[in-house]
Amino acid sequence: MRHTRITTLLLACALLVAVAPAQCAEPSPDEPPAAPAAATTPTPTLRDYDASYSVLAYGMNAGTSNMSLRHAGGDEWIFTARNNPHGLFRLSSTASLTLTSRMKVGAQGVQPLLFTAAQPDGSDQRAEVHFDWSAQRATGTVDGHSVDMALKPGVQDDQSVQVALMVALLGGHTPAGIALFDKDGIRDYDYARVGEETLHTPMGSVDTVVYESHKAYSPRRTRFWCAPQYGYVPMRAEQKRDGDVQWTMEIRSLQFVPAAAAN
Repeated sequence: MRHTRITTLLLACALLVAVAPAQCAEPSPDEPPAAPAAATTPTPTLRDYDASYSVLAYGMNAGTSNMSLRHAGGDEWIFTARNNPHGLFRLSSTASLTLTSRMKVGAQGVQPLLFTAAQPDGSDQRAEVHFDWSAQRATGTVDGHSVDMALKPGVQDDQSVQVALMVALLGGHTPAGIALFDKDGIRDYDYARVGEETLHTPMGSVDTVVYESHKAYSPRRTRFWCAPQYGYVPMRAEQKRDGDVQWTMEIRSLQFVPAAAAN
């Protein structure tokens, strides 16, 4: 799936996240134990939403990407990215692919169940990967090649990784790297929080937390700007190679969808 990730310019949403508990300070031995809280604050939950991004590649307008998250019932969710290339980027047969991930969100975190990549009309199926967590195997096809490999806890696909990030941050946890599924094997990435920044967006000024992710020995580094006030939906993403910007994605619109309307 590496080929699909790069050509569809969606790596920004796919390079960061495995959930690790936030570090807590140990109580001083001289301090009495704290009284139990009278009530537990409920953990914020995922919400259905639609987001649109503009994409620049090597300084050129590469098109737009529309992303949506929908509750599919029970503990399952579906994340979809629909890409609309512009200009010369239309010449790539994979640039207009629609990427979809069906996943389970529960006590084990986010677990991808099915990943697909195909043209909007359903033709030219480039990927269909099933994740069987009871058997700990991922099977299917990617770019015409059969896939059958072992899984390990925390592995995400190209789309479920964005939801895993939001779930971690909404739950007050600290992301601590990611194991990302690839047709050639599981790839491990690490990351660092590099600051905070207020972005000027079509929704007005938005405060964001900035993360940077990269794979060991890779010349590429990806930064993305997540907005706490919007459920940590990314507002911007940028990838550099040896310090030179290769592509950016910037929010154009964001709308949370009421549950009744989503269904």
